[in-house]
Amino acid sequence: MASVKSITPTFALKVLTPSIFAVGSIAILLLYIVNGIFEETNRLDTIHSERLTTSAVGSLRDSLETIVHDNSIWDDAAQKAGTTPIDMQWVDETWGYSSEIGVYDTVFIVDAKGNTLYAATNGSREKIDAADYIGDDLMLLLERNAVTENSRGLTSGIVRTGGVLSSVAMARIRWTEANNGAQSTDNTLIIAKRWDAKVLSALARRYAMEELRFIPLDQQAGNGAVTILSPSGEAIGKLTWKSRSPGNIVRAKYGYVVSMIVVMFLFMIAVLLYMSWKGFKEANDSQADAISASLRDDLTGLANRREMLAALTRHLAVARAEGSTLSVIYADLDGFKEVNDSYGHEIGDLLLKAAAAGFAYIAKDAQMVARLGGDEFAIIITGQGSAGRARAVAASMISFLAEPMIFDGRIASVSVSAGIVDLDDDEADVEEIIRRADVAMYKAKSEGRNCVYVYQKSLDFKRDENRTIALQLREHIQRRNLSVVYQPIVDARTRKTKGVEALVRWPKDASTRYTPDVFIPVAEEFGLIEDLGYFVLSEACQQAAQWDGIFVAVNVSPIQFMNPNFGELVHQTLVKTGLDARRLEIEVTEGFIIDNAARATTIINRLHDMHVRVALDDFGTGFSSIGHLRRFKFDKLKLDRSMVIDILRQPSALRLVQGTIAMADALGLTVVAEGIEDENQVSVLRLAGCSQFQGYLFSRPVEAQQITAFLNDGQPAALSA
Repeated sequence: MASVKSITPTFALKVLTPSIFAVGSIAILLLYIVNGIFEETNRLDTIHSERLTTSAVGSLRDSLETIVHDNSIWDDAAQKAGTTPIDMQWVDETWGYSSEIGVYDTVFIVDAKGNTLYAATNGSREKIDAADYIGDDLMLLLERNAVTENSRGLTSGIVRTGGVLSSVAMARIRWTEANNGAQSTDNTLIIAKRWDAKVLSALARRYAMEELRFIPLDQQAGNGAVTILSPSGEAIGKLTWKSRSPGNIVRAKYGYVVSMIVVMFLFMIAVLLYMSWKGFKEANDSQADAISASLRDDLTGLANRREMLAALTRHLAVARAEGSTLSVIYADLDGFKEVNDSYGHEIGDLLLKAAAAGFAYIAKDAQMVARLGGDEFAIIITGQGSAGRARAVAASMISFLAEPMIFDGRIASVSVSAGIVDLDDDEADVEEIIRRADVAMYKAKSEGRNCVYVYQKSLDFKRDENRTIALQLREHIQRRNLSVVYQPIVDARTRKTKGVEALVRWPKDASTRYTPDVFIPVAEEFGLIEDLGYFVLSEACQQAAQWDGIFVAVNVSPIQFMNPNFGELVHQTLVKTGLDARRLEIEVTEGFIIDNAARATTIINRLHDMHVRVALDDFGTGFSSIGHLRRFKFDKLKLDRSMVIDILRQPSALRLVQGTIAMADALGLTVVAEGIEDENQVSVLRLAGCSQFQGYLFSRPVEAQQITAFLNDGQPAALSA
């Protein structure tokens, strides 16, 4: 107790007293600021309402000024109503009856002295006098109107008539510029609109004001009000409305919340002081909790990468020391990015939580289930039979995600690609094991996704080979060493060449030559596909610009087509090479179009705006439907070789092709059959309605100079194979 007494004065002097002073000052300042915000909100709302009311009044005047201006400068009006006597029937039919429509309700024609020559209200002629309606301001407005003869020639104002305000606008009736140079006549046209309940209600709705109404000057306005002045500057009434007083509303609704916050703040300070008084034990406990939290994934509650690496280090040391087995599953969700982009991060987070919970249940006997980040997960399995258990767990993960999940009515469908690495006899460390699992996982993705692949050392050999190919490919692209060959596309009836398809080839002088089916996947894997695609596009357009009358078709990879700037790149290429956009065709695959419908539609529309045609390539290898063909508005359909190869042997294959061509014809699509190698195929496909052919029967892909020579010779058929 003596120790406690000895530290109490020091604690009170150095901690308690300054804390109470600081907390009290902060609480008072907070209340002052919050109250000031409430009052300022009310003041700003009142100013805003006054400006809205002024705008509403001005809108009525502007509307009448526009109408009277349009009706006063008119040759017919100058002839019929500009001088005495007035053609009453013409005025009735022109202006009198119009006062019933609602834009204005009263119309007068007066002479220069203010004498009323014509008056009508609500569509019928009335015996009312403009001087009685407008009062002493009539002559004032007429005088002002005379002063403004050289400008718009009109004046307006607000008057009080029978206890109700009215907007009036007047203009001297005059001839148009074509007759008498817009000279005024003797008479003036006046139109007026009473501010009745209907008008005020319409203004209130238009300007989002409540209970807008007119009150006399001597009546006290309970809320906001704007004084209305006559043309002579006399106050003739007030417009008032129900003030929203948002500051008071917020104060009434949340004032207690502010009080509660202050109380809670004081309570928290008291708790903090108590925690300080308790000493270091609680601080040590908090530090331990913080360390534990740093090892967990906040979203899913699973272990994070840091904890997983630490656990794998421990289990790896134990396995090697005891000679036991260990396996690691490295999994990635297929299609998660599309779900996240389509439905937003909230649905994406729910999907990750559901997947994590499912994986944790499936692998409940595993040593650890972790989320490494994004949509990547890892599972550590040790002990007897770990390899077989790992494969069973991975298979169960695939089965678990086979059924779509529904979140807030949205269907999220994903799959999982998993790589498995088993502990080997070598001295691979933790990072190497994770790398191997990652390599196996990406191999599973390359095999079509939604599958499991077990790491083999040959994967590294293939990866090293691909890395070598990628380095050479990058160098060839930079030096523009790659070659582009062209395969003719011929007319089905005349066999004349209509166009060519551009195809990229490895340099002929290279020590090792790779085929497109080898180096194009490498380009996609190592991020070179866009550079490669742009090279082919620019080379093909530049070459095609030197030919006359034929088009060039260029295949575009999904990654290149996904680029939001793809349309602009095509436009720049056409401008640079001078190729007519109508002679360029972009070929895309149906799988990409279906999986990225919204983005594909935008890009295709951009290409169509430039008059570039779009062809759906490899039709028949995917799942396109008539709906997809109609939605994306393709210009051409290319039948894959797999669809036409059996038409001479299987009647069902022929009927399928005939139906496809008929469908394409109904949609206005040109149909190209690829892979033609037999004259009998030509005859059958021509009868079926196919428009164009492409294949070895007509020509293999050849160099550009061979196409040039052939076109110069003017031969009716394509190059021979």
